[in-house]
Amino acid sequence: MGWHEHTTRTGRAGEAAGAAYLEGKGYEILARNYRTHDSELDIVAFDPRDRTLVCVEVKTWRRPYFPMDDLRYAIPPAKYHRLRRGLAQFIASQLQLQYDFIRIDVLLHYGEQTVHIEGEA
Repeated sequence: MGWHEHTTRTGRAGEAAGAAYLEGKGYEILARNYRTHDSELDIVAFDPRDRTLVCVEVKTWRRPYFPMDDLRYAIPPAKYHRLRRGLAQFIASQLQLQYDFIRIDVLLHYGEQTVHIEGEA
């Protein structure tokens, strides 16, 4: 198995685990691997607790590479802007969606640990 195939497989497994984690927390998964011309949204979910539409970026590693509780290290600014544009395109394609807030979160997986960093709504 080549490096790219290995990282893709690891990423997809992390995204599946992330979706299961979110569903266990009561989120409704609306889309996985939603692609636009310049970005991919790993998971788009709805948090019914506060009626928030959530874009979730999933990161999966064998070991942590940065402080696991700091969103600034998880998503570089350029990636964050691509996620925002991608989420805007998702919203435009789903006019029936009803929500009160929008948020970008990160799920960090390493080993058996999951850290959920909620962005600001």
